[in-house]
Amino acid sequence: MDKKIKHFDIAVIGSGPAGEKAAMQASKLRKSVILIEKDPVHIGGSSLHTGTIPSKSLRETVVYLELLRKRAHGVTISFKENLTANELMKHKDWVIEDQEGSFRRNLKKTGVELLHGTPQFQPDSEQVGLEEEITPGKPAEKSSKSPVNKIKGSAVFKSPKLIEIDTGGEEPIHITADYTVIATGSRPHRPSWAKFDGVNVFDSDTILQIKNLPKKLTIVGAGVIGCEYACIFAKLGIRVNLVSKDYNILPFIDHEIADMLKERMRESRITLRFGEEMEAIRVTSKDCVEVQLKSGKILPCSSVMVAAGRSSNTVGLGLEAIGVKLGNRGLVEVNRETYQTSVENIYAVGDVIGFPGLASTAMLQARIAILHAFGGLENERLPENLAFGIWTIPAIGMVGKTEQQLTDAKIPYEVGIGHFSEVSRARIMGEHNGILKLLFDPKTLKLLGVHAIGPSAMEMIHLGQSVLFFGGTIKYFMNSVFNYPTLDQVYQVAAFNGINRLTFDL
Repeated sequence: MDKKIKHFDIAVIGSGPAGEKAAMQASKLRKSVILIEKDPVHIGGSSLHTGTIPSKSLRETVVYLELLRKRAHGVTISFKENLTANELMKHKDWVIEDQEGSFRRNLKKTGVELLHGTPQFQPDSEQVGLEEEITPGKPAEKSSKSPVNKIKGSAVFKSPKLIEIDTGGEEPIHITADYTVIATGSRPHRPSWAKFDGVNVFDSDTILQIKNLPKKLTIVGAGVIGCEYACIFAKLGIRVNLVSKDYNILPFIDHEIADMLKERMRESRITLRFGEEMEAIRVTSKDCVEVQLKSGKILPCSSVMVAAGRSSNTVGLGLEAIGVKLGNRGLVEVNRETYQTSVENIYAVGDVIGFPGLASTAMLQARIAILHAFGGLENERLPENLAFGIWTIPAIGMVGKTEQQLTDAKIPYEVGIGHFSEVSRARIMGEHNGILKLLFDPKTLKLLGVHAIGPSAMEMIHLGQSVLFFGGTIKYFMNSVFNYPTLDQVYQVAAFNGINRLTFDL
């Protein structure tokens, strides 16, 4: 073998949440690890640089400013003219720099070798994307089209154990690895009817680079990302059109919660245009865009954001040539217990394998894959009941079954509802809206599902997740002593409400 070829116990491709966790877990097992990142400068993936962290930073700023308005006690607070997203997110760069620096220090401390490649990205408007905001429990629809992806990854498999890496030098680097973890993630899908220019027409990554906030924004796609951004921009005083081909918003969540979200959206001056399909987007002037719908409607606005799902980053890695099976839209097919692909020494985790497409689950998937590869897997697996958080305004949290799922499965249940207005903490915060629902077995009182909309709902949901995990009943909430005043007290309100429904004598 060529002496220039360096060997590792494991190679990890992609440095997002899944790749980071895989590399760190392997290093803890004292394995030799190389982490390959196509970005020539940064690490952390889209989650850190264009997705989760910057978008949630913007939301945090907007919510904070909204709270200032509510609690100003007669003081008028307004935004300056031509306020930019960058000005609203001044702490975003610090957060990214701090997290990236911490990651680099950890890699160096644990001996993980980091190798940057050279991305050769050319967006392809005809690429088939992942299903818009993968619906929990719902498989992606089949497509007759094969994904067309012009990303040439800096890492290419020459065999199951030999990888070629383009680092921009005269000759590519070759390494071998006993095992490889693919954690290349995904990116926004760009449909052919939208001409993305970064000036008037944006996707969910480039919208954060907008120079001046628009007077009116049209968002195409009412999945999780579309709804989150609609709420963020509406709270900035921007008029928003939210266009969706479906008639129900976020159909996988509890219908009562969805109805409350729609009501709050309308209160924020978001115009909901459901049952509409896109025809074309036309930029008519520097500050005017027309969104034409198949129904004949034309929506004039300043800017358009297209949230049409995600596309997996797999083509260009040479996976099919070495026998790794790819499914619909280029997703890597894996054993969902070990995350092993059809090639036994290659694993795949995170967005690149599809549902559930969460950073939180991606990290656990990575840990499971590493433990399985090196014989350390015991009982580790993804929990049956995953907690989902939707960062709309107000936020949504959910875990377990919905009323619709229980009804369809003919499983008897009762409901306990706690209104946020019934707990002192919410009143102190000035948040009188919001509810928490407990779904439980009317005979055993066993908890079946928890659904919440209101401040911190995406964090509060973890208490319900813990009780579900251990097979607990709503008596846990009734007999617990919660710190006062806290939002978690609404669990107790909901539990007693549920018991009262069982004992109320008509």
